[in-house]
Amino acid sequence: MKSVTYGIVEEKYALHGQNRVAYGIAAYAEAEQNGTATVLASVNDITSDKQKLEKLVFCCNQLGLSELHLKDVVEDFLAE
Repeated sequence: MKSVTYGIVEEKYALHGQNRVAYGIAAYAEAEQNGTATVLASVNDITSDKQKLEKLVFCCNQLGLSELHLKDVVEDFLAE
């Protein structure tokens, strides 16, 4: 079984002179010896509430969520 680690991805946008920060989530494969990791799955621009997303990332890591279920988990997260 492969090891998957979840992390937050920060994105900065500028539109019509307004700056915006949005957060997404990415699933990374186990890091290589050179320190790089492969992105297995990601969902961008989920929320601007970093603390709320940190809780989701923590749960994904604690429960060992497969990257195959990431989009379903994000859909449930957004439906709350």
